[in-house]
Amino acid sequence: MDYINRRPNQMNADVTFSATIVEANLVAALSHENARHLEDKYLQMLVAILTICDSTRRQLLNNVAPGNEDVRLLQETLSRPSLWIRKIKWRRGVLGEWKSNSKLTHRDVRNMVMQGIPKEKESDECLAEIVRNRLNRNCAIPDYCYGILANLESTRGYPLTHRLLMVQVAKAMKCDQDLPSSKLTLSYCSAILEDLHDIEAAGFPYQTPDLMMEQVVLCGMEGFLEFTGDHYERLVLNRSHPSGCFSSFKNKPAKDEARVSRRASKQTDFGCDSHATGLAAASLSLFIRENLENTTE
Repeated sequence: MDYINRRPNQMNADVTFSATIVEANLVAALSHENARHLEDKYLQMLVAILTICDSTRRQLLNNVAPGNEDVRLLQETLSRPSLWIRKIKWRRGVLGEWKSNSKLTHRDVRNMVMQGIPKEKESDECLAEIVRNRLNRNCAIPDYCYGILANLESTRGYPLTHRLLMVQVAKAMKCDQDLPSSKLTLSYCSAILEDLHDIEAAGFPYQTPDLMMEQVVLCGMEGFLEFTGDHYERLVLNRSHPSGCFSSFKNKPAKDEARVSRRASKQTDFGCDSHATGLAAASLSLFIRENLENTTE
């Protein structure tokens, strides 16, 4: 968060949202009954991080220029930590069975990362319409967006995580009355877990470490312990730079290696990128929260 705080002009609206999730997770963790058992040094450390996070989020809101009206609306509305502070029911074993496909080639992975709907533009439009309708006191999910969520065609990668995000935003805005939210969340995270194991089996080619962190954050927020633990902590930290930033690539990609492009993810100092750095911060805050709250494992 300190790295982001020092470079607001290198960040984008996605990082503002990630900073909001970090703040929400830390507030929730510090408010949990188990926080009273923390040693003073760890408690003070979390409070210090929370202070930096709050300052960073406000700074990003003042400095990041949204790319269009939909993104502006989403940044202004969804960057309120109170929307995302909710109790998490940590659990394991409720997701559908998965079977990793170890035979996926790098080309297969590249194709699956953007397979299905919604694409980024469609996702932004639906998210903005959900928010806009709520602000106009109309909680109806647009038919077009409902159709995306109910579409049974094969969807993987970012389109799949963005379906989950649409459900999560509808829930945060208290506009999910017409959605089978729990059923969709269970279905999406079961499929997302399969994706996660597939890209790991393939060695995380291209920029799939970014996708991995998005999967961890969104499904981890739903309490699925399959997305937390030492293994994923190591995978995330393995992408870190000593400066505190993160990159989708462990090293610079070869000139002939194709990039899987993420929305306005901007290159930042030390060869890092804004989207991965924001997701890493959100992932680590989730791990902190799970370690503090979950005493069953």
